[in-house]
Amino acid sequence: MMENLELSLSSLGTISRHIEKSHNELTKYLTKQIWSQQDRQCILGCLAHLLLEKEYTLLIARHLRPLILDLLERNAERVKADGRMNHDLHERLCVALSKLLNFSPDAQAFATRYFSTAPPVFQRLYFTSEESSSIQYGPRRMKLRDLMGATLNFLQSDCAKYRVLWDWSACVSQLFTSDVMVRCYTTQCLALVSHMTDNQKTIFLRKVLSSEEILHLKMKSLEERQQLEVEKVLVLANQGSVMWRKEKSNRYTRGQVVSEDLSQNVVAVCGVVLPKMKQQTEEPIFLKDLVLVDSTCRNLRRLSIAVASQKSVLLEGPIGCGKTTLVKYLAAVTGHVKAPEILKVQLGDQTDSKMLLGMYRCTDVPGKFVWQPGSLTQAVSKGYWILLEDIDHAPLDVISVLLPLMENRKLTIPGREDCIQVAPGFQFFATRRMFFSGGSWHRPASTHAALLDKYWTKLQIGNMPREELKQASVADLVRETAVVLLVSTLRNFMFSYYHCPA
Repeated sequence: MMENLELSLSSLGTISRHIEKSHNELTKYLTKQIWSQQDRQCILGCLAHLLLEKEYTLLIARHLRPLILDLLERNAERVKADGRMNHDLHERLCVALSKLLNFSPDAQAFATRYFSTAPPVFQRLYFTSEESSSIQYGPRRMKLRDLMGATLNFLQSDCAKYRVLWDWSACVSQLFTSDVMVRCYTTQCLALVSHMTDNQKTIFLRKVLSSEEILHLKMKSLEERQQLEVEKVLVLANQGSVMWRKEKSNRYTRGQVVSEDLSQNVVAVCGVVLPKMKQQTEEPIFLKDLVLVDSTCRNLRRLSIAVASQKSVLLEGPIGCGKTTLVKYLAAVTGHVKAPEILKVQLGDQTDSKMLLGMYRCTDVPGKFVWQPGSLTQAVSKGYWILLEDIDHAPLDVISVLLPLMENRKLTIPGREDCIQVAPGFQFFATRRMFFSGGSWHRPASTHAALLDKYWTKLQIGNMPREELKQASVADLVRETAVVLLVSTLRNFMFSYYHCPA
């Protein structure tokens, strides 16, 4: 589906006015009435560059929040261009990313994917003097205090993940540096990594910092918290900075960015930019079969926002309203085309937890058994998408498996002492049927699935209005007519070819 993302010209104008002339390339594009494809690429490239400037990171995020993922992916491509790591851009991206963690779920998910292959923020501390001299940095090299401050932000956002992901031994030397802020940030990082209690942390701080430095640290932390709250309000106040609409014409005015202009690692779905699993050689047939009427687009947008926020989604609605179809469409457009990239499980009274978790199976060797993971275990450990159909039919032992997964994003496998942390990319969907009674729709009563209700992001899907059913029917009729005409034309051609005189 082709879309236009309409950037607010007033937002771009505000960004342009706050940027130094040496960095400002936006002005010349804002005066144009028509943006060519090259213009649109230059504008997105310019915004991606500005995002890495620590003075402008939050300004860009505040005004262009829906595009953050695309700008981050563009910079990640630059960091790893030509198969070589650009250490200068890597450090800039880390600092910018750390500033976005509190405002953008996109940034949190991107950070998880990025650091699965990228070195830590403080990679500089591992370099020998010879290695350090061989690295080319830009004219405004990131300071070590910026890197350690960014490291602290990552730890505070997800301590369990980053304390295991990175080797912290190199940071110990920074406890003796002359830069007070580097010592402050390093002290807090090591306190979090080593799971210090409040009392232990206080003693540790007093050994590394003087009383005045501790007071300075407390004042700095208070100032940063206040700035964070103000920035959150400003971000929420600029929700309409990027709008969307389906393609209506082939002529694009200024302010409009086409979905094809975005990075190859993302895709726009009804105005929501989502990560794309892989580049598809051709569009899946299923994408061409769905008629995107207005209500379908609204539901797809709501579903995309939930996925972008990494929420578990429950789609509720009557039979045949399109709950499964929406999930399949979103999966296909984001590159989750077939199993195991997306797994579908139909729940029923006979379904048990072994089907989802896995079980031991016998092998060709007598007395030898191997563990075969179930659908849910595969999805959680590999970062796949999974759809559980008719969650209201799930027995209690299945619900008992899903509860800890939804509470703390960990899957526990009884009998194996395994606790699997959710892998990047994992997405959990479920459907529940609604029934019409007494003039309104109702959920099934007294089911075990009600125990999960507080953990879902719920999307209620209704039946299509009559007018939209007509639109869908007309679209199907046109499609079928085109197929019939094509088959008829081919048949006539083949007949004339084989029966014409030599």
